Amino acid sequence: MVDGKILLVLKDLAKHRETLKLVKKEMKKMEKVENEDFEKLRKTVKDLRMQLKDMEDEHRSTLLEDDDYNSLREEQLELEESLAHSLEKLYEYVATLPAKFVQLDLETEMGTMKVQINPEMKVYVNGREEKKR
Repeated sequence: MVDGKILLVLKDLAKHRETLKLVKKEMKKMEKVENEDFEKLRKTVKDLRMQLKDMEDEHRSTLLEDDDYNSLREEQLELEESLAHSLEKLYEYVATLPAKFVQLDLETEMGTMKVQINPEMKVYVNGREEKKR
């Protein structure tokens, strides 16, 4: 008895999904803009995007020749590596804690930090998750 009702509902769902699919397809056809001016604008926008991309690429290539920019890139890489090592240490220390919720309020030179550690070993600082790298 229940099997028959379930089967009827599933058939009804399949019919509704198929009808919905056809309605969406018809709506998409009607929503499509078929206008010469529209096509011209679309091509213009595409050309402008390509010009923007070319200008950005040219600017990046000139930056790669700049010594100041390259030194900043090296500093960025070093800082990101240092950050990754610090996060690695943090998660090593978190792994030694018991598997329960821990909340800490730490005073730092940058202000108060709220630290929350979940049993799943997720660490949140000021409500933002610190992800492993």
